[in-house]
Amino acid sequence: MPAHHSLHVALTAELCRLVERLVASGRYQSSSEVVRAGLRLLERAEALPSEASLHGSVPSTSSAANDQPQE
Repeated sequence: MPAHHSLHVALTAELCRLVERLVASGRYQSSSEVVRAGLRLLERAEALPSEASLHGSVPSTSSAANDQPQE
């Protein structure tokens, strides 16, 4: 069984509601499962930019981050 590490993160109220909604739906057993699923998707997306950017279909991470509103 892999070792588990604890990590505390701060989420916006909107993201907290999303996590709560996904757990309440029964699709996930815990908020940790939701976060792990999201991180796996991010890991896959981060692996794609070099291939996808050749086709111009995915904006670079840095330009997408600049488009986000600051909190």
